[in-house]
Amino acid sequence: MKEIVNKEWINEERVQYFNILEFVSKIKLNDNVLYHMEETGLNFEKYLKTLFNYCNADDYSIVFYLLELTSKELKQSSLLENKTSRETYAIDDNLFFDKLSISHERIKDIHRFVCEKGNLNVSLDYRKTSVNVGASFKDGYQVYWYAPEAKDVKAFMTDYINFYKYSSITDIYNNPFLKSALAHLLFVRIHPFEDGNGRTARIIQNIAFTSRINKIYGTNLKVSPINISQNIVLNKYRYVDIIDRLHFNLQEDNNDILNKWFDFILNMYDEQLYFQETQIPKYEQAFKRLQSMSNEEDIVRLGRKFNLDKLKRIQ
Repeated sequence: MKEIVNKEWINEERVQYFNILEFVSKIKLNDNVLYHMEETGLNFEKYLKTLFNYCNADDYSIVFYLLELTSKELKQSSLLENKTSRETYAIDDNLFFDKLSISHERIKDIHRFVCEKGNLNVSLDYRKTSVNVGASFKDGYQVYWYAPEAKDVKAFMTDYINFYKYSSITDIYNNPFLKSALAHLLFVRIHPFEDGNGRTARIIQNIAFTSRINKIYGTNLKVSPINISQNIVLNKYRYVDIIDRLHFNLQEDNNDILNKWFDFILNMYDEQLYFQETQIPKYEQAFKRLQSMSNEEDIVRLGRKFNLDKLKRIQ
């Protein structure tokens, strides 16, 4: 099929290696995003306090009811993403993490897990071929953007891991919404695998978000306190449009589109936070149920229901 390149969407040159930390250093947040970030943060903190009101001293109590309350939502997400329609729980959609660190091997293991769950082609390493992202039309294949060349993927991913681990007082690195949103976007545009990049990116976003929350609030959460995967799927056209319009290099002025990306992700959190407000009565029911459990065996049995014996499945 004929390859069509429209320069409205894509640079004429294919992506050449550049330093990810330098790319991030060029981002300037606009006032609207800063205001939006503060508003979403306040609503999230209110939600988090509500969760903690329904926690026992046992660290796993928050896990149990979050798993239970999100299972139906995640089943719907699975259907929306054309995954298998079999019954799944939150552990199967990667809300539960045995560790929050990131490395090359960890990323590959997460991706392998995603591919196995989604019946995608399993890759044991970063891609070895050139790829582009586009759509097929009757006149040909419209290329929206080229991913970095295969020879540069390892270097990009090393920079990506450095970005993930880097910490500073700036909003980009310190704010859980912005840091995890950028981790998501950078991963998709590096496109380190031939398939399953979007799903892997959303898992890493959840991990990055949870890790940042733990550092800010001194918590030890092993489950993302809020999941926006379904919201992203329902707003997929806007999601894809923003990603497609990013010029992935150091020469272009990307500030406008990057601020639109942050604003979009913050909107996804806003939508989910609004939904979670309607779930507070269920929190109360789940908490009472936990309180009524007479011994540790009952709690262990509930844990088994959510496959908590498989925590080390992703190593």
